[in-house]
Amino acid sequence: MNHLFEYLSQNLHATLNTLVWALSLVLQCILFALLFSRGIARRFPFFASLIGLYILRSAVLFLIFNHVSPSNYTGLRNLLLLLEIIVQICVAVELTLPLARQRGGWSVRQGLLLLGLLWTAGLCTFLATAILPPHAPLRADRSQLFFSFFMIFLCAWAYRPRAFGSLARRIISGVALYGIVNIAANIGRINAAADKLPRVYAAWSYALVAIYLIVVVLWLATLRMPPDRSLSAPL
Repeated sequence: MNHLFEYLSQNLHATLNTLVWALSLVLQCILFALLFSRGIARRFPFFASLIGLYILRSAVLFLIFNHVSPSNYTGLRNLLLLLEIIVQICVAVELTLPLARQRGGWSVRQGLLLLGLLWTAGLCTFLATAILPPHAPLRADRSQLFFSFFMIFLCAWAYRPRAFGSLARRIISGVALYGIVNIAANIGRINAAADKLPRVYAAWSYALVAIYLIVVVLWLATLRMPPDRSLSAPL
């Protein structure tokens, strides 16, 4: 009976993972297509590239799992992770520029504020990794934590009257929302792995996927190019 229960549990877990993966892939493909059909990809090409990279990584890693050697799988995953870091840097720059323009353009004050955001994100990343148990079998991805912290602070910077309702702010808000859960999930999973709590680890993983799906749905509903006011202006 115990073997039967374990077998059914494993099958249910595998089926759930497949359904979640399929739903995530479908929603991301719809979002990727809408970014182009709504003209958003022309304005934020690196953001569209990041969504496309997520789709590619999810599909490739899922399909080749158990079909290649562990070393080849890990090497491909690390290569895609490096590419993701590069694109994330480009996205951060791409989203910072329109916010700076909406705040009156670049100035010494704006530059110092941006440097302060970067320094604070770096400090928070250091503190977050410092509180993790040193004996944990997993290690925190500092680049992902730094990106999450920076986008959270950039989102706070975007919540100003001039930036209210902007397309860039809507994108940043979604990334920041995911970043909050990403930070919590990374810390939670590493602690769960250190304490050998597989159910807690799985719960954090599903929470991270769930919040990403919510963010994708919010982007589908809110990411639209503002109307061209020149078309409605009197001749």
